[in-house]
Amino acid sequence: MKTLTPPISAPPAVETPGDQASFTAPSSARLTQWLLGGSHHHPADRRLGTSVLRAAPWFERAVELNHLYAHQTVSMLRETGIRQFVDLGSGLPTSNDRFPSTAVSAGPSATVIHVDSDPYVIQHGPQLVADPARHRFVHADLRQDIHRVLDGLRTHGLDLDRPTAFLLHNSLPWITHDQAARDVVGAILGWAPSGSVLSLTHLTADLCRDGSAGTAAECFAAGGLPVRLRTAEEIADLIDDHPSPWSVRVPGIVPVDLYHPRQCRAPVPIGDSGAYAAIAIHPDPAHR
Repeated sequence: MKTLTPPISAPPAVETPGDQASFTAPSSARLTQWLLGGSHHHPADRRLGTSVLRAAPWFERAVELNHLYAHQTVSMLRETGIRQFVDLGSGLPTSNDRFPSTAVSAGPSATVIHVDSDPYVIQHGPQLVADPARHRFVHADLRQDIHRVLDGLRTHGLDLDRPTAFLLHNSLPWITHDQAARDVVGAILGWAPSGSVLSLTHLTADLCRDGSAGTAAECFAAGGLPVRLRTAEEIADLIDDHPSPWSVRVPGIVPVDLYHPRQCRAPVPIGDSGAYAAIAIHPDPAHR
């Protein structure tokens, strides 16, 4: 674990001239950049991050593990032949080589569509990918726009006859209303082409017996970023509530660091992952 400041080797923060709102309101995307040693963050993000780490020192490691999981999962799906990725609530592609982003992990032959509600992501994201022609950045709020996003994927280069990986990596906690979260997952499960995959990670209080996850959630709420921690059962309900032939892949819903054990070079304390991971698959070629 690092201290409550970014690594000494991190590049200087990028402050966007004229974007005054970004200086006063934190962003989950930029906060994640700060925690990963990236350069795209503002004072408000660093203040909130410091507050969260004081309450839950494991949170930095949790963010790192989430990104390692995402890298391992996207690489695994690429090896199965999937070349289309829709990253919902994508945040900013990380500029830290230790944590390859979806843009890197998907490989040069993939189409990646990044969807985020933060205008900063849409403005700066294309500058952080090596091949912007293969990437689309779509400005949308999943809570209101999930159907518009799905219906518009063809116009962004998605082939509706090919399997697609939908990524909800720590996006659902920011959708605090349970019905809205169920609607987002249900829309994806009902729309996805045959052979598609849904990968999700989700913050939880289940793994932190000292109550620090709840305290961290209070810090987020005080900073204007309310977050919903969900149990393993509640996460399962997000998938199971929608009748379909989708099934959760073995090993099921497990702590993030246990999904791809090889990503961790040493045992991780039980609370440090701070989140669950799950992958749901649709093997039925008759779907759609």
